[in-house]
Order: sequence, then C-alpha cells, then structure tokens
Amino acid sequence: MALRDIKGHVSIRQLIARAVTRDTLPPCLVFTGPAGVGKRRLALAVAELLNCEVMANAAEQPNPDACGECRACQRIQRGVHADVLLIEPGETGAIKVDAVRAVVDQAAYRPFEGRRRVVIIDDADRLVPEAQNALLKTLEEPPECSVFLLVTSRPDMLLPTVRSRCPDLRFGGLSTGDIVDLLVHRHEFEPAAARAAAACADGSLAHALETGSADHLQARQSAAAVLRALAPGPNPKQRLEVGKELAGGRRGGKSSAAADRETLTRRLRALGTLFRDLQVVSSRGEPAWLSNADLVQELTELARSYDTERAGRGYASVDRAVHALTRNASPKVVVDWLTLQL
Repeated sequence: MALRDIKGHVSIRQLIARAVTRDTLPPCLVFTGPAGVGKRRLALAVAELLNCEVMANAAEQPNPDACGECRACQRIQRGVHADVLLIEPGETGAIKVDAVRAVVDQAAYRPFEGRRRVVIIDDADRLVPEAQNALLKTLEEPPECSVFLLVTSRPDMLLPTVRSRCPDLRFGGLSTGDIVDLLVHRHEFEPAAARAAAACADGSLAHALETGSADHLQARQSAAAVLRALAPGPNPKQRLEVGKELAGGRRGGKSSAAADRETLTRRLRALGTLFRDLQVVSSRGEPAWLSNADLVQELTELARSYDTERAGRGYASVDRAVHALTRNASPKVVVDWLTLQL
C-alpha cells in the first residue's frame, strides 16, 4: 500500500516522504495515536516506499511514493518480503523476548533483497519488559540499513528507556468522511449504514467496524426519535415514557442484560453525535464539521428546539450517562436521569 492510498494523516505522510527523499528518516520511530486510525497501514507503506524498485532514485522524485506494482511492492503487500519483518502479539496476547531477539539478530546483517530492512512491531505496548530491554541496544545503535517502527495506541506502556530512543509521530483520528469512504469501498457497507457507523466511531475505523452496520443505523434512528420526542419539552411523566423507548432492547436481537446495556450505550453515543451536530447547526458552523451530514435537514429542523446552549447541555449529560454505564450504573436509573436533563 502506497502513502497515497492511506486515508487522512496528510502532514505525517508528507513528512515521511520528505525524510525519505532527503535520506533523513530516523532509524527508530514510534507511531502513536488512537486504535484503528491506520498506523500499521502507514508503517507498511513506509516499508514499500523504502524498498520500491521504482523509487531507487528517490531524490529525483518530486512526489516520492511507492509504485505499488513492482516486485518488491507486491511482495510486501503479500507479507513475503524477506526484509520487511512484522512482529505482533502471539496467542498469549504478548510479544515475547524470543521474537525480538530473532529480529535483532537478523537486523544486524545487510538486507537480503531490498535496500532497507524494516522491522514493524505492531501493538508494541504488548512487548513484555524483557523484550523491550532486548531492543534497547539496537534502538540506541541501529544497524545502518535497518529501520524500526513501533506501532502503539498506548505509548505509556513502553519503557521510558525505549521511548527516549525513538521520536514519536502522533496520529489523530480520521474524519467522518474518510471513515465513510473506507466502510463503503473497502468493507462494502451501505452508504447510510456507513454514515451512521462513522458518526459514532470517534475517528477510528476499528471502532466503526466493531458493531454491525445495522446496529449503528438502528442506534442513530432511535437517538433521532428521542430528540424529536423531547424537542417540545414535555412534562416529566412523558419524558420518562420516552426513556423507556430509549432503554428498550434491540428488536429481534439478543435479550440478555449485557446485550441491552450494549445497545443502550450505542444509542447514547449516537445521541451524543447528534447533540454535537446540533451545536454546529445552531451556531451556523461549517457543514463539513457535521458527523451526521446526511441528516442535515432534520438537524436544521431540530435546531429550532435545541439552541446552542440546550444542545451543549444535552451533549454533556449524554457524556455523563455513558460514563455512568461504563461504571456499571443501573440502565434504568441512567435513562430516567438523562431524559429529565434533556
């Protein structure tokens, strides 16, 4: 996968391309940021860029990038390139010291078939302390033709001695539009379902994929129905009736308490994205800022009842409700409290 095929992270992609062109890419880097935003994919794109046969004269390329089609690129994409080594957690969920020692030994030699040997350690926070210590000398004095890329969403789990030897590249979340595009074209989501999933994903493609598209769409529909029902500011009794609908389990789905709690959490997160969008609409913000851009007409109508202040209070209340659910609060108590706040 070439750099141009990576969604988002434009500044990081440009920074890496310039560094490769000028031969100033650090031999050790930590890719940090939220889970599911493309850190591992970008690490593999770096491996292609460093070993692409077309890029042998990178300094002569105005916009350096891997071709994605040469023998080296194809082998990296298939995971069979001898000089691109991917380490990831084993069955125990940890990365043991033996795996690290093996790649450290291999990195001491010149590349077998490429220009640079690239060692990618995915979920590097899963390295056991002994494995991290085994890396230290290599990170301090990396072999001339090797690059080590540590990918993690929890950099605080790395030893300070490891982090001090590796500059950080910090990744942000993906835009809602990028996630929608990935869901539709790579994961065959229906557009409406993709938009619903992306709105609740907090910038993470992995989060959008965690739950089936139908669940996300249903959650957003339920959240929108709650907003419509509460828009005129009904009396407390009517609000509690709306809460019963919000807390109801998924139709035709699992009926266990755990499943109902999961469904409620999903609906509340969808409700939070709608409140956030209502603040944008009420303050006449840019349409590009909307997470639920396909609902702009309905959001515009709801904004007549939810001004910026009310939408802001709603967003804060939903956030507190979700936090209470994660702390095992009673769903009924949470929903009753929330509907009275909105």
